[in-house]
Amino acid sequence: MGVKTWLSERASVSPAFMAEAKRIVGKDNVSAKESDLIAYSLDYWMYGVFLSQYGSLPSLPSAVISPGNRKQIQAILKCANKYMVPITPFGGGSGVLGGAIPINGSAILNLQRLNRFISLDEKSLVAEFESGIIGANLELELNHRGYSMGSIPQSLYCSTLGGWISTRAVGQFSTKYGKIEDMVLGMEVVLPDGRLLGIKPVPRRSTGPSLKDLFLGGEGTLGIVTRAVVSVHPLPALTSKQSFTFPSIEMALESVRKVLRADARPAVVRIFDEFEAERYFGTKEVTAIFISEGEPNFIRPEARLISSIAEKHGGTPQGENPVEIWLKKRFDIGLGPVIMQQGGIVDTIEVVSLFKDAANLYKDMLTSMRTVTGSLLVSGHFSHFYREGACLYITFVGFPTDTYRYYEDTWKAAMEATLRNNGSISHHHGIGMWRMRFMEQELGKEGVELLRRIKTAFDPNGILNRGKLIENAG
Repeated sequence: MGVKTWLSERASVSPAFMAEAKRIVGKDNVSAKESDLIAYSLDYWMYGVFLSQYGSLPSLPSAVISPGNRKQIQAILKCANKYMVPITPFGGGSGVLGGAIPINGSAILNLQRLNRFISLDEKSLVAEFESGIIGANLELELNHRGYSMGSIPQSLYCSTLGGWISTRAVGQFSTKYGKIEDMVLGMEVVLPDGRLLGIKPVPRRSTGPSLKDLFLGGEGTLGIVTRAVVSVHPLPALTSKQSFTFPSIEMALESVRKVLRADARPAVVRIFDEFEAERYFGTKEVTAIFISEGEPNFIRPEARLISSIAEKHGGTPQGENPVEIWLKKRFDIGLGPVIMQQGGIVDTIEVVSLFKDAANLYKDMLTSMRTVTGSLLVSGHFSHFYREGACLYITFVGFPTDTYRYYEDTWKAAMEATLRNNGSISHHHGIGMWRMRFMEQELGKEGVELLRRIKTAFDPNGILNRGKLIENAG
């Protein structure tokens, strides 16, 4: 095989394991072809994508296995424990931190065949899906029945429900509809040894620590979610679109803080700094957009409240046009590949803080990241809001002579600035492989050790998704 790998060498897998896997899922659903191994070697971790254009991949799997149902997944995991074959779950491959890269010869467990809509309970406002369904297809299934899940991430067309659960993902309409942990009521999980765990769907329970939360953000290290019951809502009767320019990030943040403090719940709130506002809207002013949706009797007063608060805090109304521009451009990630094809490095980093720290965090991150040699552009926007704080989303571009050094130093500067300003190092992209190095600074030694103990208790053989989130003790 002529493909270069730089993270780990491809390991051979037991012929007995391969034979048994073919008996379980069918020979057409097990592959060791070079083209298939390459296709499942990498997610959307940007530095890995950058190197792949030069023919270098982080790592290659030993095989690609595509089960069609939960029983086949159970059997594959039992077989993997028997032959000590590590397994890397793979959904849509849209993760940006290497969470689906098959380290040390892992076999890929491709979950894309588990893609069915199962049921809709209109009385309870819940729906059930298999975890491998692509987000856009999930929404289509609901939309033509008059409903939406409300989880609309930028990766809607290439990410799966299981991926959203495993990374604690967030969609663009999160300020009204919540995050994935607010939407998932119950789930079915195959544990690392092949046993099945069912968490029944109810709005809330008081039965000890939440088992559901072990898998929300577990990144496929503690179990494989095979189906989930999620909350849904009727499609909105009215949508209101507003935008405002502000003299500063501080004034825009204060405006949004006051809007949320007044118990308004716009579906979308975003604040773009002057660099991103110029790229999106052609203006060099800080710009905030708001989308409110729902019943007219609620939305019209909410829109008036937003306008009143925004103007009181220095906002100048700009109408619907900036919102329409954002809606058209929000899924476009075409610039990143173009920059990389020219030899540049590009990536995004999302962090979160309380409102009292948000403006200082923004300024410190930009200042720190811009000092890294090779930096060309660092810009930011606030993309998800709570009454208590906000998620800051930073984009950086560089044309360094030493690409890895630049990438590593920029991430280090960003994480250190986040921790200095009381922020958390990840809001919705998760940890994967790349952010693991910062976990002790985030959680402390005790927190990391607790996660290790949980991982070891669930998966003593270290079968599931090695080298991600947290490793087994020792």
